[in-house]
Amino acid sequence: MSGNLLDSKTVTFRELLGNGKKYKVPVYQRDYSWKEEHWEELWLDIKSLINSTDIHYLGSIVLQNGNREKKTYTIIDGQQRLATLSILILAAVKVIQNFIDNGIDIDANKERKEIIINGFLGSKDAVSLTYASKLALNETNDNFYQTYLLQFRSSPRSPNDSNKLLFKAFEYFASKLVANELISKNGETVAKFIESVVADKLIFIQITVDDELSAYTVFETLNARGMELSATDLLKNYLFSLVKSDEDIKHIKHQWHDIAEVVGIKKLPQFLRYYLNSRQPLVRKDRLFKELKLRVNQSSGVFELLTELGKDAIVYAATDDEESELWIDNHEIKGMIQEIALYDSEQHKSLLMNAYLYFSEPEFIKALRIVRAIIFRYTVISGKNTNSLEEAYNKSAVKIYTREIKNASGIMNELRGVYISDEEFKNTFSMIKFDTASSKIKKLVRYILFSLENQKHNKSYPADSSDVTIEHILPENPSPEWLEFFDQEKHDASLYRLGNLTLLEEGRNRTDAANKLFSEKKDIYQTSQYGITSELSRYSEWTERQIRERQRRLAETAATVWKADY
Repeated sequence: MSGNLLDSKTVTFRELLGNGKKYKVPVYQRDYSWKEEHWEELWLDIKSLINSTDIHYLGSIVLQNGNREKKTYTIIDGQQRLATLSILILAAVKVIQNFIDNGIDIDANKERKEIIINGFLGSKDAVSLTYASKLALNETNDNFYQTYLLQFRSSPRSPNDSNKLLFKAFEYFASKLVANELISKNGETVAKFIESVVADKLIFIQITVDDELSAYTVFETLNARGMELSATDLLKNYLFSLVKSDEDIKHIKHQWHDIAEVVGIKKLPQFLRYYLNSRQPLVRKDRLFKELKLRVNQSSGVFELLTELGKDAIVYAATDDEESELWIDNHEIKGMIQEIALYDSEQHKSLLMNAYLYFSEPEFIKALRIVRAIIFRYTVISGKNTNSLEEAYNKSAVKIYTREIKNASGIMNELRGVYISDEEFKNTFSMIKFDTASSKIKKLVRYILFSLENQKHNKSYPADSSDVTIEHILPENPSPEWLEFFDQEKHDASLYRLGNLTLLEEGRNRTDAANKLFSEKKDIYQTSQYGITSELSRYSEWTERQIRERQRRLAETAATVWKADY
């Protein structure tokens, strides 16, 4: 990175807050969200520095130059840490105030209190006698921080969730300081803890940039934790900078909040990328902010973008949610959405978003069937690299958006190159194993077995039936008699093959079948309501050959279940 992009240096907490510098959390930044696990981690790190010559690195803090003359900075990344450390300082000041209130070393403790406040929290205004804080939080938190915490007032009766966390953080650190005898012995030891430990042994890399694009370059280069979320924060900041009136800012804030609520704050960067990938050539996550910034350069574009994002957000969220109101009247769509969610796949979402927005419902259902078959064949069973798949989805999505593709047949023509052929699919399916020790994999296996059962025996069992278990025909813990057919090596190679797995009614697996020999299990299987299980009674023995043979037959059925006939 060139020198004109940023200024980077290592600073102590004292240096960060010293020399009259002030910091502001911008309006777009998310509210204070640290909880006890974060406070405890920070506290344990700081406590370990007492009576030690060590220092503790608290990561990078990214600042944007505001007013150089007034030494004001906007916090691009690091507001949670700065807010929490300020609350720790406040808690220490409160402990010193308690000594004063109890008549202990009053004059010296008053002086200590003022020195700590002036050095780390802010100075008193000569007229109002209120503190001009070094730190200003966002719109949600700042009034609470300035009015209640800095003034040591009791929390109001019903603070919002974020402000409640601020107050709980204050109480947490106050209790920790009081409980630590090395710190709370007297006002002098409290002051020493702040001045010698917190101020001088906590180290940051301070990165100062001149604009949002430089800030994003920092995140991209450092590959910092939380980079994606910071990229969306940068976009939000940029959108706010394009409008001037308070009313417009308020409107943007509400729109952005609604979008984040619909898709979830953690999925927001992902959603923004799939929004772009539904309209233009494939965008990688390291280009997200830059590409979105290119789409908007004036205030009118801000509202157009947010309106589009709001509409797409509802569809994006629904692609993972079979209970979405979008599918409330269509059980077939609900079922396929539920199935696709089991595949743990994401890249198809830009395609499905556009198919829903631009196709009729019957064509959208066909598109779902295509996506369902492709993901299952390409990813779940074949385990192929998804880069080529994502590129194919992207091309299809863009062509739907530009109206070059107007129906499901057009999608299939575009995706034919990533549709695994029946022959390849059956060969791979015939060899696949699933380690059912994982609950996630177990859920997938139940789904596969139920799908095969329903197709082969014309049933309609739901895959989430609670009264059925996965039966290992060759048991996980075989009795010695099984060793006649399977030594340890053969057992390990065969146990999790799909051909060795079947469905069995709840309870019978543990009480009836358990680890019995196959000759004894046959009678139990014969009475099962599940066809793929009852037909096992036809086998005279259970060996590697029978497992392979059964799995090949299941593969033939699977090719008819996960198929796209367009």
